[in-house]
Amino acid sequence: METVGQDQIIIATAGHVDHGKTTLIKALTGIDTDTMEAEKKRGLTINLGFAFFDLPNHEQVGIVDVPGHERFLKNMIAGLSGIDLVLLVVDAAEGIMPQTKEHVEIMSLLGIDNYIVVLSKIDTVDDDIRELVTEDVKDFLKKHDIEAPIVPVDAISGTGMKNLIEIMDKKVDSIKKPKYNGIPRINVDRSFSIKGFGTIITGTLLEGELTKGMTLEAFPSGKTTKIRNIQVHDEDVDKAMPGTRTAVNLANLKTEEIRRGDVLTLPGNIQPTSMLDVDFRILPDKNAHLVDLWSRVRVYLGAEEIIARVVPLGEETIDATKDNYLQLRLEKPVAVKKGDRYIIRSYSPMVLIGGGTVLDPNPKKHRRYNDDVLEQLSVKASGNQEQIALDFLMNQSELGATIDGLADYLNISVDDAKAIVQTLTDENEVTKYGKLVVSNDRLANFKKDILETLGVYHKSHRLENGMNKEELIAKFRTVVDGKTMERILEKMVSEKLIRIKGFIVADANFHVKLNKYQQAAYDEIIATLKKDPLMPPSDDDIVGNDKNKQEVFKSLEGHVTVRLGEKNVMLKSAFDDVTQQVVNYLKKNQTMTIAEFRDLTGASRKYGMLILEYMDKQGVTRRKENMRVLAKG
Repeated sequence: METVGQDQIIIATAGHVDHGKTTLIKALTGIDTDTMEAEKKRGLTINLGFAFFDLPNHEQVGIVDVPGHERFLKNMIAGLSGIDLVLLVVDAAEGIMPQTKEHVEIMSLLGIDNYIVVLSKIDTVDDDIRELVTEDVKDFLKKHDIEAPIVPVDAISGTGMKNLIEIMDKKVDSIKKPKYNGIPRINVDRSFSIKGFGTIITGTLLEGELTKGMTLEAFPSGKTTKIRNIQVHDEDVDKAMPGTRTAVNLANLKTEEIRRGDVLTLPGNIQPTSMLDVDFRILPDKNAHLVDLWSRVRVYLGAEEIIARVVPLGEETIDATKDNYLQLRLEKPVAVKKGDRYIIRSYSPMVLIGGGTVLDPNPKKHRRYNDDVLEQLSVKASGNQEQIALDFLMNQSELGATIDGLADYLNISVDDAKAIVQTLTDENEVTKYGKLVVSNDRLANFKKDILETLGVYHKSHRLENGMNKEELIAKFRTVVDGKTMERILEKMVSEKLIRIKGFIVADANFHVKLNKYQQAAYDEIIATLKKDPLMPPSDDDIVGNDKNKQEVFKSLEGHVTVRLGEKNVMLKSAFDDVTQQVVNYLKKNQTMTIAEFRDLTGASRKYGMLILEYMDKQGVTRRKENMRVLAKG
């Protein structure tokens, strides 16, 4: 089997109904894209027809025959996903018609600006009509800022066809395909079954590559499936690359479980959404009130039509002279990526209004007038990938993102994401913590959050030296993983923002301050513990009902004192001393009985057992029958 190359070109025909698009494709390719009986009867291309042929100096190119009849406009929009070149077909006898204009407006909104104008049925008109229509077309192109050759042809007689193919060949030569980004995604525009094969879908592979055996997920349903077979240009292939028009045979998925408008991609690559933040361009001759607050509209995304409500952001009404931002509240979930193009038509009557780009596919609900939100949308609309990456790192819920996560969000290749991160690192805008990329501004704010958390703890626990490190890490677990948090804390120590002693973390400027009553209580507690250091007293023996002693005593545990059990406490310094004695003894003698511990330290059997059991818990010693040995010996 073969692999279809990444540089495959997809060409679409567009233009008014009956201007000769399907006939033109048949003349170019020998393939009749009017395959459905209903289409044959009407002379219309209802669903997307597809054909392919070899240009003289290139590999095969695919041609999508999109519908020209108004009823089937959403099919036409679906056909324009992944299009590189448009053959705008204009009947030499009729010239520019309303749907010619609408098709061009749609393609402009979808970011398609590469045209060849095919003046069709040229043998059916005289020279005067031909010249008149040609001038009409030139005026139309100038008005829409389109530079395109006008090629007169007659697909039935063959007039001009050779010239058209030569011009197509030159145009194709100048097309630069988008870079492969490694994450396959295909908009489904057909779903059907063939006996003996099962479910088959067709669509243009927007990005990434598809391979046989690959596991995919259908969105928004979340159904998983495996690729049985791939066809490109009616040929079985092992792999299909971006931009190819593809048919995919799917396993473990019934035809009714995947439909037109769904998206196939890697599991987890897309999060279905019922809201979109978008930039919006209204067409010059359209009424801005068609997109007032809560206007009901039809949104076209890929191969999907969705009903939505409009929420203009930052403005009372849409202004045709400036950038506009909308939040679209959808009536059903969709699966889209940042940067996808969309079209809006009014709900009824169906009038083309405008369109734009998806800036945030999974936004929160916004207040209409929020300067921070508008600034973020402005950055996202700018197209500056470094600034968009910084905005993402600064405003997402988690502290940072991996390179893969950035690539996924920006909808670019991993290599391109690495280059962006390197640029931002060189400009001192981001820092890498292992695999995590963190905005330096966000990191500075995060450090402030840590200091504020410690400050609150110190205020509530004035006599404690600090906060348990695990407790501090747990407070930020939804924001950053524990390993990265450890690295950030180490950095904050080196910056003299905090101090860490053992498992206790404190603000570097915090110190325990005892008043005279607390100092007196502290002195009495220490004196009690020092009196017989290897006879650990109980809590009641140390503090009784004295509230000052109780408060001070609690603050000492873990750094001045150690708790041997539920009731008994000893000085940490005394425990450390006796531990060293035991370690030295065991290094020399290998084993120690309780009697030998008593002889070595002078401790009673009762307290000796408590101390040795605590040493076992600390991993210093371990019990072996009725003796102790070094735990790591």
